[in-house]
Amino acid sequence: TNAVDRVDMNIELGDIYGFIGRNGAGKTTLIRILLGLCEQNSGEIELFGSSNIFEGRDKTGCIIENPAFFPKMSAKDNIIAQSKVIGVKLSNEEIEDLLRTVGLESTGRKKAKDFSLGMKQRLALAFALVKDPKILLLDEPTNGLDPAGIHEIRELIIRLAKEKGLTVFISSHILSEIEHIADRVGIINRGRLVYEGKIEKIKSNAWLEIEGDFFSDTKLKEVLEGTGVTDISDKILKFKNMDNEETSKIIRQLVIAGYPIYRVERKKESLEDIFLSMTKED
Repeated sequence: TNAVDRVDMNIELGDIYGFIGRNGAGKTTLIRILLGLCEQNSGEIELFGSSNIFEGRDKTGCIIENPAFFPKMSAKDNIIAQSKVIGVKLSNEEIEDLLRTVGLESTGRKKAKDFSLGMKQRLALAFALVKDPKILLLDEPTNGLDPAGIHEIRELIIRLAKEKGLTVFISSHILSEIEHIADRVGIINRGRLVYEGKIEKIKSNAWLEIEGDFFSDTKLKEVLEGTGVTDISDKILKFKNMDNEETSKIIRQLVIAGYPIYRVERKKESLEDIFLSMTKED
């Protein structure tokens, strides 16, 4: 069985691309292939116009698994060490700017081992930015963080994408976070890409739901004729999305016809809805 099978995706420059799937679906494997850490058996990967991904590695930064750092060194000294390891020369001004970018400028001589998990993740982002990359590959960057830490990393990723024009490919199992930050999303299931689309498309799929005491008879069908009803049951009526005036008109018609109304709610499809429908277990 292939860990990743026939994944055909397009990541636009400047996008934040959310990549989601169940544990073991193939997310990390695909990221390893993109980084050249795993070799694919077939298929092509094109990065910055070249099918040789090693030519684009200098333009790529990543966080994959737990990044290694020197626990007894400060954030600044860790960045200096990291830059030497990968052969990048940074001026003191560039290092200070990098610390400001990830929000670690005030840590001073504090040792990395005493950092919170959120601070360690920001240091990992600093490592990924040392090469001044054009694309960031982030594998579960908020894993294990508390809500405040998740928010900090989320805002930092958005800022990096918008201010520096970075393309960000981020895998995560936290669907609400992906829905908040991504421009486009891909869902992988059992190694195959089963969905790809713009977040705006997901958010635009909305409908009106009316709960009441209904019974299917000729009278109800007459009341609902021409209203755009899409689903009828004894308790719930679903309609295509409509404005307030149309909604008021339908409710008035139902009440006049003697049907009690308990709830009127506008609903929209979420990323979670799509994810669950696309990754159902057989």
